Parts: sequence; C-alpha cells; structure tokens
Amino acid sequence: MSEIDLIIRFADNYYNNCQQMVKVSRIRKLPDGKFRAVSRDGKNLGTFKSREAAKKKLKQEEYANSFDHSDADDSVIDLTDTEEFAYSAVMRQLRQKASKEQVILFLKMFKNQFDNAIKKKIQKPERVALQNALVTFNKVHKIKLDKKLTKNAAVAELGDAEHVGKYLSDIVKFTIAKMQQEKRLNALQKLKQKFYSMNENEIASKNLPESAAVGQSITFVKHVLFNHNSKYIREVLNSLVRNL
Repeated sequence: MSEIDLIIRFADNYYNNCQQMVKVSRIRKLPDGKFRAVSRDGKNLGTFKSREAAKKKLKQEEYANSFDHSDADDSVIDLTDTEEFAYSAVMRQLRQKASKEQVILFLKMFKNQFDNAIKKKIQKPERVALQNALVTFNKVHKIKLDKKLTKNAAVAELGDAEHVGKYLSDIVKFTIAKMQQEKRLNALQKLKQKFYSMNENEIASKNLPESAAVGQSITFVKHVLFNHNSKYIREVLNSLVRNL
C-alpha cells in the first residue's frame, strides 16, 4: 500500500470515528454526481442535483430542529408587564423573565420572520414579525400576554379612528353607488341611523375566528364589486393584490 493510500485510510478512519463521537449533518457526493443531504442522526433528507440545493435542505432541517418541542418546559413566561406591543418592550420583559437560551431562540425566530416580511414587502414588517415570532415562540415556551395589550395592538394596526371611519364611509358610498340616484339618499339616511345605533360594547366583545377571516374577506370584496364592469373589477383585483 502506497503512502498516499495509507494517509487516505487514516483520514477515513478519523472521519468515521468523529461521526460516531459527534453527530453532524453532512452532504455526500454520490457516484452519479448528485448530492445527498444526511441529517445528524443519519436520516436521508433527499438527493439533489447540486451541492447548494443539498446545503439549503440541511439549513432548513437545522432551523426546524432548533425549534424542537422536546426542549420546551411547562413553565409560563409572564409578559403581562409589557408596556406596549413593540419589539423593544417585549425584549425588555423577555430578558427579565426568560432564560438566556430562550431569549436567543426568540431573537432567531424574530429575525427569520422579519426577513420574510421584508422579502414580501409587507407594511410594518417589525409588527408583523413580532406577532408571528410570539406565536411561534409560544408553541415552544408558553407565554402570557395582557389581553388589553393585544387589543391595543389591533387598534394601532387599524390606525386613527377618524381615518378608519372615513375609509369605511368611502366603501359604503361605493357599495350603494349602484342604486338609483333617488333611492341612494334615502338609503344613506337609513344607514346613518343604523350605524349610529349600533352597540359598541357588543361589537367589541365579538371575535372573528381565524378560520373565518379569509372567507369573510373574500365575501366582503365580492359584495363591494358585484354588478360592476368586469374589466374594472379585474383592475381593482389586481390593485388589491399588489397592495396586500
């Protein structure tokens, strides 16, 4: 056996021994030129045409494993003292109430959500990232937030009450514009009376289930656009999609 063959054998033996002592994910190049992603526990994660694709799969697996629920405990992290629904306020409470490992995990989750929000060009990416990160974090480590805080966050998301009212009035006017002129004024008067007499406490106590939100949104848009020109409807829908 040549000296180079002996060195290669020693290297292979060293690598195999290391694999037994420390479980690491890896990429194996197959005889056909393709690349196989192998998890830390030796699980085949798939075969890919390029090394880059295999690396991407390994990163996804490692990211998912970092949120392994087996690390979760039964204790609840009390964040009810959070002053406002903002990243800085939540982080202040987390550093006081949570462990260093839990804080690092939340930071990773927030960064991932924030990067996704930026990539999708979502408005208010920090707020959206915070909401999603808290939901994801809560699946691993239970947290407790003040209900008033989340309600205030929802109000802040809607914006100034005067602006929201103006926006909704424009939608109402647009919706009844299909009525004949002589009937329109009478309809507006009736709507004013009905809106004014609505019970604000009753509305505030109602919750729209998450599962119904999508269906409600579609129904609302359809009702607004009923009986309008099809070309105009398509232009509105395209604009709606671009602005979401």
